[in-house]
Amino acid sequence: MQDFILILLFGVSAAWLAKRFGQPTAVAQVLVGLIIGPPLLGWVAPGEELQLVGQLGVVLLLGMAGLHLGSGQLAREGWTGLWVALLGMLFCLAGGYGFAVWWGSPLEEAVYIGATLTATSVGISVQVLHQLGLIDQRVGRIVIAAAVIDDVLALYLLAIAHGVLSEGLEPTRLAGSMLLAAGVLAAIFVTCRWLARRSEARLFGLQYPVSLLAVVITIIAFGWLTETLGYSLVVGGFFAGLGLGEGMKKVHRQRLVKQLEGLVMLLVPFFFVIVGSRAEWGVLADPGMPVLVVGLLVIAILGKIAGGLIGAWRAGQFWTPLLVGVSMSPRGEVALVIAGLGFAQGHISHHVLVALILMTIGAALLGPLLMALLARSLSN
Repeated sequence: MQDFILILLFGVSAAWLAKRFGQPTAVAQVLVGLIIGPPLLGWVAPGEELQLVGQLGVVLLLGMAGLHLGSGQLAREGWTGLWVALLGMLFCLAGGYGFAVWWGSPLEEAVYIGATLTATSVGISVQVLHQLGLIDQRVGRIVIAAAVIDDVLALYLLAIAHGVLSEGLEPTRLAGSMLLAAGVLAAIFVTCRWLARRSEARLFGLQYPVSLLAVVITIIAFGWLTETLGYSLVVGGFFAGLGLGEGMKKVHRQRLVKQLEGLVMLLVPFFFVIVGSRAEWGVLADPGMPVLVVGLLVIAILGKIAGGLIGAWRAGQFWTPLLVGVSMSPRGEVALVIAGLGFAQGHISHHVLVALILMTIGAALLGPLLMALLARSLSN
């Protein structure tokens, strides 16, 4: 009970402070885990029960993200956003995988490293673009579309990795797993969209706790389904939320997101705080760690910049595609989710978990700084 109260208290407080200073809440909660967990103070040593609470929190977080986005935003900038997302993912995945193999990681770990580098933080990018007054300009629209597609594809990649790594990486199995994952996730999306359209009027005619409970049960149920099928639980939750959001009117979708936020705020700290508490930070003394951390950070940022430069080359002169690429470089919740799940499943080591956490923190801090500097240069 003491662990529960401490994680809740410090996790929620860290999220509040992070929001107040414009920083990603997930990064703040991971740092709290480092401080109050075994690596430093040793106040908490979370067991399986609290890890289960954290898993529920993160599946609802991803479900809420899908619900908030809806698929309409994916098509707002059409092919430009798609190309920026695809190329940025490809460069980061290939670069991360190749670097990890060079560093000495086994195949499974290298796959997870590459996958973790692919996901942009939609929240950080949108927040900074809004502060810079670019959110309604073409740069902002392209970045939002690309970042949304980016997260969808990153979670699809996680589903493939989760399903395949337990059974080997033979080409035939990989191709089959990609097709099966696409079919399963498409079925979840279509089913949830149909459910939302059929029951929307009835659902929102009910009292607030009942409608929220129905959505929570739906997201968790489809998360459990994908976990049972050998994919990640968060992937099912995200695509369930995406389908529900697509099947609802905007006003209902926004209302549900607001209702979910409170529940997610209470549950999700258990995931990110536990990720920070389980990392063996003593590995930073290893002579090879600086090379790993800096290498991953450089690939994470340059891969997205290259994707923006090539994918958005028609969007304007050189500086506009460059700003698109830089705006895709921040990392946040999805990267930490992939890293945390990879570690929990035994696919990545303590060294790599710590390096990926530091990469995420570095990209979350450097990305907005580079965006502001570039935007300021363009305005002069």
